[in-house]
Amino acid sequence: MAFPFVSENGFELGTRGHFDAEQDDETRLDFVHYAALAKIPGMPAPYRGAYCMRANLAHDGSPADAYVQETGSWDTAANNTIFFRLMFWVSPTITMANADEFAIFQLWSSTSTAEAGAYINYTTANGLRLGIGETSASQFLPLTTNVWHCLELKALIDPGSNDGTLDAWLDGGAFTQVASLNQGDITSGVVGAIGQDAGTTAGVVLFDEIIADDARIYPPSRRYPTELLLTASGHVFVGPGVVTSVSLLSGAGTDNVVALFDTDIGATNDASNIRLELKNTANNAREPWETPTTFSRGCYVSMTGTNPRAIVKIKKASGYFSDGAVRNVGNARVAHPLGA
Repeated sequence: MAFPFVSENGFELGTRGHFDAEQDDETRLDFVHYAALAKIPGMPAPYRGAYCMRANLAHDGSPADAYVQETGSWDTAANNTIFFRLMFWVSPTITMANADEFAIFQLWSSTSTAEAGAYINYTTANGLRLGIGETSASQFLPLTTNVWHCLELKALIDPGSNDGTLDAWLDGGAFTQVASLNQGDITSGVVGAIGQDAGTTAGVVLFDEIIADDARIYPPSRRYPTELLLTASGHVFVGPGVVTSVSLLSGAGTDNVVALFDTDIGATNDASNIRLELKNTANNAREPWETPTTFSRGCYVSMTGTNPRAIVKIKKASGYFSDGAVRNVGNARVAHPLGA
């Protein structure tokens, strides 16, 4: 397994983050704050943190893809394997016509040639399903709505004899492997709503915590642990709360810094928002901070350096420990006059 991951993105600044590009023909894609989601009936909180990516499925019937694209770290040559894990949520209001299908994830060769993907599929006979395949789905599992799902994928790129394979797991349950794939080298990957049929006229898909690696990542054991391992910047919780300890673990360099800010919008420019900071001065673990520290707006952890890792222990937090708690904080949130 890479240290810590090949890439990781939770949209925690309200932007596409580390993704290299965005395609959105009808402005159906955004990076939505937890407080905005809380005010929409039936919407969940982000899987983790303060933001997630939202794809609105309503469109005018013309080709209208909405996705973010990674063109660097996901590149995979023939006879090599890459793994992914992403969290996604499908609204119960989704409307699809019989035999409609669209991709929520694809790996591309060349400019936009699909070589492997995950697809939301609907038929009147089988209902809503998640499928995997090359340019379309060929293996399926039932898909429920109104719940965060964990999708994992393993793509072995064709060594040259039409024997590429695609394995996947939905919430830990395995799909039947798709085999005998004739693939080109992977030069990019996309996440969103791709190749949507005109019959898909309603609903929302949310995405969060998108990770790529060189080994299987596995589903998270808990959504809201009291001790959270961080390998990238993000919000630990939103709203008032208390952190009892922070540990900066050994990293791959001597330049690792973890800083905790009192904000729920990733506001790190104002020095008055900072609550504590730890630095590595050698390639080993720094002594942990073990003084209870209070936050009022939320706790954002900034991670810089060479593959940093930190463990944050949460004592209490109004916007943590349950989806409902996060939405309650979001509904009660009053915007700060300066935006912090």
